[in-house]
Amino acid sequence: MPKAKILIVEDEAITAMDLQNSLKSMGYDAPAIVPSGERAIKKAEELKPDLVLMDIELKGAMDGIEAAGMIRNPGYTSCFSYGLCR
Repeated sequence: MPKAKILIVEDEAITAMDLQNSLKSMGYDAPAIVPSGERAIKKAEELKPDLVLMDIELKGAMDGIEAAGMIRNPGYTSCFSYGLCR
């Protein structure tokens, strides 16, 4: 069975790399990290991931909730937005 492909959308580099390493250690394919909603939309079109894990607060004009809505429209992926308590 092929590994599930997960796109990580996170603008904090250390958090993103930690998440990517955790997913890979659990057997998932996490091929890309992007820091903004705009780049997430383009990368999702390119990679066609099975799942997108997206931070709510991102760099750029578009937040994670707006980007998630735009990624879900084509209907090829599941997208979950999250927020970290600080």
